[in-house]
Amino acid sequence: MFQGMSEKKIKDRVLDSTAKDKKEIDDWMASASGGKILGAIVVLLGIWLVVRMFWS
Repeated sequence: MFQGMSEKKIKDRVLDSTAKDKKEIDDWMASASGGKILGAIVVLLGIWLVVRMFWS
């Protein structure tokens, strides 16, 4: 009886840690894409400023 309960707790802990790891990976991917978008905006603004400087 105690052995079954222990196995269930171990399985729950493994599933919880797996879900936690998946959430951390998803959060990292979201922040990484957000950083890429921000970087792209900064690059485009830089290019726009350089073109505007040479145009005038």
